[in-house]
Amino acid sequence: MAVITNRQYREKLKEKGVTVANDLTRKQASVVAEARKEGKVAYFKRETVDDPEISEGYFEGDIDLNMLRNAVRNPLRKWPDGIVYYVISSAFPSTTRATIIEAMREIESDTKHGSSYCVRFVQRTTQHDYVYIQKNTGCHSKIGRQGGSQELSLGTGCEGKGTIMHELNHALGFWHEQNRYDRDTYVIIHTDNIAAAHQHDFSKHSSHDMTTLGTPYDFGSIMHYGAYTFAVDKSKPSMSPRPGHATGVTMGQRLAMSVQDVARIQKLYQCPVDSIVNCNFDQDMCGLSQDSHDNFNWERKAGHTSTSNTGPNADHTNSAGYYIYAEANGHHRQTARLLSSTVSAGHYCLDFWLFQHGAQEGSFQIRAAGSRIREQAVKTVSGNLDNAWRHYRINLNVPADFHIVLQANMGYGDLADIAIDDFSFYQGRCL
Repeated sequence: MAVITNRQYREKLKEKGVTVANDLTRKQASVVAEARKEGKVAYFKRETVDDPEISEGYFEGDIDLNMLRNAVRNPLRKWPDGIVYYVISSAFPSTTRATIIEAMREIESDTKHGSSYCVRFVQRTTQHDYVYIQKNTGCHSKIGRQGGSQELSLGTGCEGKGTIMHELNHALGFWHEQNRYDRDTYVIIHTDNIAAAHQHDFSKHSSHDMTTLGTPYDFGSIMHYGAYTFAVDKSKPSMSPRPGHATGVTMGQRLAMSVQDVARIQKLYQCPVDSIVNCNFDQDMCGLSQDSHDNFNWERKAGHTSTSNTGPNADHTNSAGYYIYAEANGHHRQTARLLSSTVSAGHYCLDFWLFQHGAQEGSFQIRAAGSRIREQAVKTVSGNLDNAWRHYRINLNVPADFHIVLQANMGYGDLADIAIDDFSFYQGRCL
């Protein structure tokens, strides 16, 4: 009896009017054909409790480590002109190859500034240095450009676009977020639930072998691991956010690069950064200017506001930094306004945290204004909210050049402070 390949078997089914996906095996294709004949649903189960990014023998689970640990700091580890040459193994089915290319194009698109690309993934011809993407065991990659052919493995379970983007970010030169040298301010590592063999996977880097590029800690980064990574008892986390952090954020997400992921690639490869404002207010007002036609000014503040039972007790970023706020005391029913620089028409995202708690609150507004558009409120938050920081994301599509106004409309008494922290304003849709 002649042996036929999976592809030949699919072709025979196609001749009978049954089309199945190219990445199915002959056995799976047969199940699909039989199910369709009987009007039933065909399904295949693949259940696992293992994280495909956790491969035994690799640093932090998926990093192929050599002695060049300062990949991010060492300019030799960056890809010249931001061009990453690659070869994709023929062992991958066409669907996986398409997903790999899609992941590359998404990174290119997300980090693109106007018509200029920041990084590009280009198929290798004769180049000496390139990433060889192979179907080996688990998901793992080297950090940055290493010279010659360097392996990036996408084994079983690693075929999702988000996981591929995670490994490609390693190849571009990025470590894991939870191993930053400042991570203890943001997360608790539960060492009692981590096997001794994996304790080193939670070791912090020093400022000598990595840099944060001046960006804040990001629970939503595609480079952050989930709460149960390396956990011995899978019912308990190996890592958890410190109280007051990661509210409304999925830690360990593999859906898309975050705002900070995009900004870091742009900064590392010295491209224009899309964020017009990306500020935790720890140093200054980040280019936001006071409106000279309002009643009083926004201020930078650390710790609690001067009046009890209103305003935050600490900033949102790490509880030890700064935020900006409008002080109600002495400014009843008055208005404070901050202005951004003017930007061109298009799609933009506003991402920020707001603290608005007090018995005599007024309202906070995001307003859009410009010489060719009438000033208008695009978001109004009124009244006394929770005694906590609240997260807001706003998509804008503005038809003419404009600037953003942060406007605090104070209430009728002292219990009406309004505060803002971790404010980002960037081109494109909210990620």
